[in-house]
Amino acid sequence: MDILSLVTGFLLGVGAMYLINAFLLKPSQQKVYSSATGEVVTGDIKNLFDQLWQTHEHLLNEMKQDVDNPDFKFHREFYVLKKGWGWGRWGFHRKGPCIAYFLEDHNDLLPLMDTLTAHGLISPTGEVEKNSTRFQLSEKLVELLRTKKTS
Repeated sequence: MDILSLVTGFLLGVGAMYLINAFLLKPSQQKVYSSATGEVVTGDIKNLFDQLWQTHEHLLNEMKQDVDNPDFKFHREFYVLKKGWGWGRWGFHRKGPCIAYFLEDHNDLLPLMDTLTAHGLISPTGEVEKNSTRFQLSEKLVELLRTKKTS
């Protein structure tokens, strides 16, 4: 096998893949690469996030502010709890600042957590007490929140 045949086969393969991606795949099946993490984010996840942003803008905007806050730059854990469940008594602040979302502030908090969990954008990491739940943000969700343009 000579070099010319090898190069020609390679170029034909690259060209065929380009044509398949450009013309045959649905836009939701095309892949988008995250600039920060290099991970693949499918169009379906991006569309889901945009739909969730429209219906839960207040909560997701608060999450975006927390992710953009330099104090929480590397925080991925957050708590969901009720304000009357002893926030100060449990001493979450002892190990430094943490992210918490309160059920009283967001009527749709638990359904959104279920949706984000079902799509792998967050994962429950356990209960601190019976009255609070700890979650972890996925890097995909962090990237989607950081790149979301707000007006």
